[in-house]
Amino acid sequence: MSESHSPKFLESLRNLVGSVVSMLQTRLELASVELAEERERLMKVALLALFGLVFFSMALMTFTLLVAILFWESYRWQALGAIVLFYLICAGVCLLVARNKVRHAPPLFESTLAQLDKDREMLRQ
Repeated sequence: MSESHSPKFLESLRNLVGSVVSMLQTRLELASVELAEERERLMKVALLALFGLVFFSMALMTFTLLVAILFWESYRWQALGAIVLFYLICAGVCLLVARNKVRHAPPLFESTLAQLDKDREMLRQ
């Protein structure tokens, strides 16, 4: 009798291994799709941020020039110092916000990890 169950056992084992490999392949495909989406999103955000910074820099330079011209005769050093101080404060706030966003960003491959957790729980049952 054990000889007749042996082929069924091996077939079941092959099916199990095939299922596990198929499941892992699906999860890897999901991870690669997530990575591609994240890369595309980051490229768009970086490009928009770059253009925004270029235009913002041009606006700041023009504003600085305008203030310097307006206060040139009376308070030129004070006006330029106040502008520099304002720029430094804005830069510090931006850097603190950016650091906070990086620290509280969602984990990469969040969907893939959640699906793997579901798979693990399903296999435990």
